[in-house]
Amino acid sequence: MRAIIKASAEPGLTVTDVPEPECGANDVLIRVHHAGVCGTDVHIAEWDEWAQGRIRPPVVVGHEFAGEVVELGAGVGDQFHIGQLVTAEGHIVCGHCRRCRTGNGHICTNTSIIGVDRDGAFTEYLAMPASNVMPLGNIPTTVGSIMDAIGNAFHTVLTADIPGNTVLVAGCGPIGCFAVGVARAAGATKVIATDINPFRLDLAGKMGADVLIDPSSEDVVKRVFDETDGEGADVVCEMSGHPTALAQSFQAARLGGQVQLLGIPKEPVTINFSTDIIFKGLTVYGVIGRRMYDTWLQMQTFLSSGLFDPMPAVTHTFPLEDIDKALEAIHSGNAGKVILEIGSK
Repeated sequence: MRAIIKASAEPGLTVTDVPEPECGANDVLIRVHHAGVCGTDVHIAEWDEWAQGRIRPPVVVGHEFAGEVVELGAGVGDQFHIGQLVTAEGHIVCGHCRRCRTGNGHICTNTSIIGVDRDGAFTEYLAMPASNVMPLGNIPTTVGSIMDAIGNAFHTVLTADIPGNTVLVAGCGPIGCFAVGVARAAGATKVIATDINPFRLDLAGKMGADVLIDPSSEDVVKRVFDETDGEGADVVCEMSGHPTALAQSFQAARLGGQVQLLGIPKEPVTINFSTDIIFKGLTVYGVIGRRMYDTWLQMQTFLSSGLFDPMPAVTHTFPLEDIDKALEAIHSGNAGKVILEIGSK
């Protein structure tokens, strides 16, 4: 079968043939229809410091996907059926550590991630543990293929108090744009979005942001206070990891507000804990992945009902063989979410 692999410890990805996976007793074999290209895939392709310390080539990359069930392991039972459209949580957890046993599997000590620690989804067929597989119902595989990324936005936004509140989304990459849409769908009265990239700000507007701020030409904190009658944002979702955006996020939050941190800084960041967190009485929440599996159930409800539509943030679709073009689109800055079409009907 065709697949995109990290063939060796150097920059670049390779499209090649690899053996089809076997379907284990507790696995579901899935014919991949669509797959989402993520920043993690960019890091692996560039072979940056993180990738060098984590990836062990050769490995099939990709961790966002959706497709069709083609085989069920003997121990799976009747919870899935052949031809069913599904996606899956790409974090495979142990189920036995303290985190898993207390409903916090998203921070499992022994997590293995597809496309990173084991073969992933940029391929024609993928075997996944049945416990990780999620049915799509009426959700198309284009949307299902990016539910991993959408889930990060849902986790970030819906672990805060949204209805009736003002939400600031700092950083409008694909997940930031999704966060804008989730906040709007969850009942925010005003959504403010910031980014230095005008293309991404435009996408944030299409996802429902009321106020668009370019930090390179405007004082973010002042504008947020102006937009909130001098109070500050009730909830801040920091999606970029940029040191300046992080500082602005804490400063723009109202007294007693909530700051949700998804963006990952490249280096340690200096924050004035006294004035920006403690004396303001802020609640700060660190976000990693998706809560297993309440985030997925939230997504299914919002997506299947039509309450949330991620597609305005999807800007490019490429065939599997054009992974280099997909990466180029992301590097250009003039792209939202990028999807690979692999085996769709």
